Amino acid sequence: MASIYTERPLPRRLRKRVAESLALSLQLVDEHWQAGRLRVVHPESDEPIALGLEALVFDEDRLLLDGAPLGPPPPRVYAILNKPKHVTSTTCDPHAKSDLSPYLRVMPAGCFPVGRLDRETSGLLLFTNDGDLANAVLRPDHETTKTYWLWLDDLLTTGDPRLTCLTQGVPHDGELLRAKQARIVVQHEYATELELTLTQGRKRQIRHMCRVLDLHLQHLHRCRIGPLSDADLALGAWRLLLPAEVEALWSAVGGRARLRQRKVAALFRQAHAARDAGAPLLRLEDWLANEPQLG
Repeated sequence: MASIYTERPLPRRLRKRVAESLALSLQLVDEHWQAGRLRVVHPESDEPIALGLEALVFDEDRLLLDGAPLGPPPPRVYAILNKPKHVTSTTCDPHAKSDLSPYLRVMPAGCFPVGRLDRETSGLLLFTNDGDLANAVLRPDHETTKTYWLWLDDLLTTGDPRLTCLTQGVPHDGELLRAKQARIVVQHEYATELELTLTQGRKRQIRHMCRVLDLHLQHLHRCRIGPLSDADLALGAWRLLLPAEVEALWSAVGGRARLRQRKVAALFRQAHAARDAGAPLLRLEDWLANEPQLG
């Protein structure tokens, strides 16, 4: 029976379902809605269903754009880019500097970057049109590892206390920034190549840590995201992920079943809160009647 539950489509918020089906930004969905171009109708009677964009819709509901039914969401797409330095990790840089738009134009429609790298950092960026996987990768409690290569104009040894501080924690703005692992890759006469693995995802975290520890960081490159590596991917190049790589990434963030359990639990909480407030969500309660209570 468990496999039936994993295949049964979850209710989705109307805004998200439209965005996925049409490969549109949420802003464009809002504009279509305000212009009266979107409607939801009953699957049997074709009568309009009065809903807001944040309301839940179900798999059997019919969504119409300008009177025409919306098709199924496009196939899920996953890609990685080896971002060069001096490229801003946004779809459009407000200061007219180089950004991700040239790469997005040649990727499949609907792709968006998962997370960011600062402008001076090179390395792996993940792209997808799969919001579920993107959220799973970014959730702090999933502790998805990101591994970085650092070139330091400092001679570090294994006994250097600064190396220990990187994993024990560096105070910055009232919190401790720490790496999960720190490993010396190469010791040069006056420089060190260092590898750091993070599960935290603070903005400019490594640069802040180096500044506090008086480490002179010359270059920073992200070489891994979970099981994904930049091996054989030149700077400025991108490629689609292989199916096995997608599955490995899902495994690294806890798997699809874990995400589904979290979503179903949230739906139960939503249904209970609505009933307690005197405004029960009867369709949601009916849908949840065929789901196992978790915990």
